[in-house]
Parts: sequence; structure tokens; C-alpha cells
Amino acid sequence: MYTVEAVEERVIGVIADLTEDWDVELEGGMNSGTTMVGDVGFASIDFIQMAVAIESEFKTKLGFQDLLMQAGKYVDDVTVRQIAQFVAERLNNGVPAAPAAPAATDPQRVTSVPEEQRVTATKLATFRRRFPVRDLADDGTPKNERAVFVLSPPRSGSTLLRILLAGNSKLFAPPELHLLPYRTMADRRRALEGAHTDHLLEGTARALMHLKGWSAEQSLAFVADCERQGMTTKAFYRELQAPLQGERLLVDKTPWYIVDVDILKRVERDFVDPLYIHLVRHPLGMVRSYEESSMQRLLPPTATQEGGYGSRELAELTWLLAQQNTLEISKQVPAERWLQVQYEQLVVEPEAVLRRICGFAGIPYESAMVNPYDDMDRMTDGVATASRMSGDLKFHLHNAINPDAAVRWKRFYSEDVLGRETRELAAALGY
Repeated sequence: MYTVEAVEERVIGVIADLTEDWDVELEGGMNSGTTMVGDVGFASIDFIQMAVAIESEFKTKLGFQDLLMQAGKYVDDVTVRQIAQFVAERLNNGVPAAPAAPAATDPQRVTSVPEEQRVTATKLATFRRRFPVRDLADDGTPKNERAVFVLSPPRSGSTLLRILLAGNSKLFAPPELHLLPYRTMADRRRALEGAHTDHLLEGTARALMHLKGWSAEQSLAFVADCERQGMTTKAFYRELQAPLQGERLLVDKTPWYIVDVDILKRVERDFVDPLYIHLVRHPLGMVRSYEESSMQRLLPPTATQEGGYGSRELAELTWLLAQQNTLEISKQVPAERWLQVQYEQLVVEPEAVLRRICGFAGIPYESAMVNPYDDMDRMTDGVATASRMSGDLKFHLHNAINPDAAVRWKRFYSEDVLGRETRELAAALGY
């Protein structure tokens, strides 16, 4: 049996490691009554990283959503002792702990917004122009083998789908690769090495660790060598596909591909008969998740610094841009290579959706796919730590697929806040 005191000592050690480089002064040091937000300064992403680190410390899934999320949002605060009590209860008998703090009340539901805050066609046109022009010239080599591309804006459930697909032995579904928007690996390095985006570089190295059985150091060194050589990203895809020997399909799910039609056009140009999974989510489901995760920090400065858009507007603009670009590409792809999937159906009826995807890809359905929290190596960690995973870290808060995620946005928003173009396109997509 684990005592709360023994668990608390290890929890304090984990939190101390996470905050080692923070400018935090706690009189008397960290103790049972230390609060994560008030005393340490945690934000939502820090709670997720803490959950991942504690699960790594105790080598078991704990289902931290029962501790940290109440009424659809993070609790206002939580103490070290409350964390330790929760962890000890889960380790000892699996009985869910009581909420660690008073449940945060739902914010007042937003039913309307001022006209100047609505997304319009004019705003979208301006937003579209703010993404950088890219050099995506072909390297002149033959096309790569068939691969599967998941096309969706961020916060649309692509991490969950990717991890479900990784449970099939005929698919290789690594974390986000971030390859298509760049002509060379060196271009990719220069674009992503910023403070808020450098973790996006790790997906390729994590894929190599899985494929070749390499250590983190070997994989990172190989990627660095590719960058120094100026290897094209098209050639790097071949490095990933070669070990698959035509027996497994590479799955690339990188949400930011959808910001530019020219990026998406590379798929047809660089791969033989690629398959596309168009993952759609209700725009307000995506908006709510986008706001909670502060995704605007990943947008290029040109897309966020002008116009004074709020996070809700940026999220809706991203959703609308993504769907317009994706549907434009769909017109150029034969119907037998295009499959639309709704996130809402995926979380409510995962097996039915996965069977449809397997039939589409021409591979057998495998029952392990619907158990994303089993012990299979589905690359849900980063190169060095799970908290560096390229994708939705909220995956680590849960221990099962949550059907409530399909409609949770309704607690916060009415569809009346959406712009006309967004509502019309959502209706065309089945909402």
C-alpha cells in the first residue's frame, strides 16, 4: 500500500524537477499546502506536463482528468497534498478521488458577439495572406510510396485518431512530422527552432527511434546530419518508408499542413496514389479546444500580430481556412482515395469509424486499435519525455476515450457566435 506521505515526497520531487529553471521562491520550500497556480504559477500546459511526469514516476496511468478538470475546465487550483492523495488512491485501489478543489463553475455561455468580432470573408482573406510564401520546389526524384495523410485543423482530434491508428500492425503512425511545409530539412529546422515550436522538431526523431530501434541520441544525430546535408523533406520521407518495406503504410498527421493549398498539393506530387482522411470537427468544438490550449502561440507572427484578433476569432479563422483548403484539394483527388470522418462519431463509436478507415485503406481491422491507453508502443511520448510529445498533450490526462468531448463546447458557446461563411461550410460538412 502506498501512503499519502510517501507519495507526496515523490510528487514534490517531480514538481521540483519540472520547475527547476523557474523563478519561483517558496518560503520554507515546497510542502503539503503549496498550491500549483497560486504559489508555483502553473498554467494548463504545466498541469498536463506534471501529470505525464507523475505517471512516468509511478509507471502507471492514473487518469488525471478526474483530478484536474471539472465542469469542462481546469480546476482553479490544487495543492501538493491533494495531488498526493489522488495518486495514492489510484495506486492503491483505483477508486476515483473526490474533486481536488471546488469545481470551477462554467463561464457564462456566449450566445452572441459584436459584429466587429465576427469572422467574415474579408477577415479570412486577410488572414490567408499572412502565412509565409514557401519554396516547395520538387527535388526531381521519383515519387515516394503510398502514404496516408490525415488532414484537419489543430484541436480536431487528430492526436486521438493517430494513436488509434497506431494500434494497427499494418500502419505506422508516428507523432507529427512537420515535413511538407519545407523543401529541405534545414528549412524545417530554421522555421521550427523557436521557443514555442522547437518540440515540433522531435516527431521525426521519435519515429526513427521506433522504426530502427535507435536511442534518442542516435535519432537526433541522424536528423541533424540530414539537416546539415540539406536533405530534402521528400527524401526524408523515403528514410521513414524504407524500413516499412511496403508492408505497412506511413500515416502523417500534422494539422498545420492545412494552412496553405500549395503544401497540400505536394502530397499528390510527391507520393504514389496517396490516401486522405479528412477529419472534421464542429467548428465550436475546435474553437473551445483551441482557446484552452493557447494554440495561437504556434501561428507565425504575421498571422497573429496584426488585426487584433482574439483567440476565438483566430481559432474560427483557422478552422475556416483549413476546411476551404482541404475541400479545394479534395476536388483534385479520386473519390476512392478520400475519406471524411467526423470527430464526434469517432469518440462515440470508435470501432465503427476505425473499421471504415481500415476498409478504406485496404487493411484488416484489429481490435487493439480501440484501446489507446494499453501498453502498446504508440509513440505517445517525446524523444526524451512524454511532455515533449508533438501533438495534443491532453491525451495524457485521460485513461479512456471520452464521448462527452463531442458536445462539451455547447456549455460555452451558441452557434450564433459563428460567422456566416463558417456556419454555411459547417452545414455542408454535416453539422
